[in-house]
Amino acid sequence: MRRFFILTRALVLTTLREPAVLFWNLAFPVLLLVLYVLIFGEQARAGRAGFVQWIVPGVVTLNILSFGLIGSTSLTMQMREAGVLRRVRATPVSISTLFAVFVATNVLVCIAQTALVLAFAALAFGWRAELDRLVLSLPLMLLAITLSVALGQLVSSLSPRFALALAIAQVLFFLQLFTTGLVMPMDLLPAWLGEVGRWLPAYAIGDLVRWPLLEGSLGAEAARNLGLAFAYLLASGALAVRFFRWESRG
Repeated sequence: MRRFFILTRALVLTTLREPAVLFWNLAFPVLLLVLYVLIFGEQARAGRAGFVQWIVPGVVTLNILSFGLIGSTSLTMQMREAGVLRRVRATPVSISTLFAVFVATNVLVCIAQTALVLAFAALAFGWRAELDRLVLSLPLMLLAITLSVALGQLVSSLSPRFALALAIAQVLFFLQLFTTGLVMPMDLLPAWLGEVGRWLPAYAIGDLVRWPLLEGSLGAEAARNLGLAFAYLLASGALAVRFFRWESRG
C-alpha cells in the first residue's frame, strides 16, 4: 500500500507540472463551456437555465474522457519510452498496482477539474445542483474515470510508438465528441449516426453523469448504460493487462 501512495503522489505531481496538461485539463474545459454558451447564445438566452444545466454535465464528461483516454495514453507511452516503466518493473510493483495508480491519479485530477468547471458554471452562468444530486453523480463520475483510463491503457498497450498511440487516442476521442450527445443533442444527428453513437462508451458515461445532475435520477436507460459501461470497462481493462508491456518494442 505504501508503494501505491508513493507512486500515486509522484504521478500526480508529474501531471500537474506539465503546462500542456494544466491548460487542456483545467483551463480548456472552462474555455469550452464559454465557447458553447457563445455559439448557442440564442438558445442559451431563450432557455438559459435549461441549456446551462444540460451542457455542463456534458463538458464534465468530455473532460473526463479526454484526460483518461488521451492523458493516460500519453503518460504511459512517455514513461515506457523514457525507460521509467522498466525501472518500475525492477521493484515489487505489479501491473494491477500500476493500473490502480493510473486510476487514482486520474480520479484526483479529474475531481479537481470537475470542481473547477462546476464552480465556474455556477458563478458565471448560474448553474445549480442540489447536494443529493452531486452525491448521486459522484460514483458515476468515478465509473466514467475508470472506464476512460482503461481505454487509454488499452491504446497504450497495443501501440508500438508514442506518436501512433496519441493519434489513435485523439481519433477515438474526437469521434465520440459530437456523436454521443455530450455537447450536441442526439436528435440533431442523422438517425444512423445517432444509433451508432448510442453504443459508444462516451454515450453511456455521458448519460450516467448527466441525469443525476439534471433530475436526481439515473435516467430511463440506466440499466443499459451501466451494462454497456461495465462491458467496455471489463473488456478494455482485461485486454490492457493482457497486452501490457514494460518496455518499448524494438
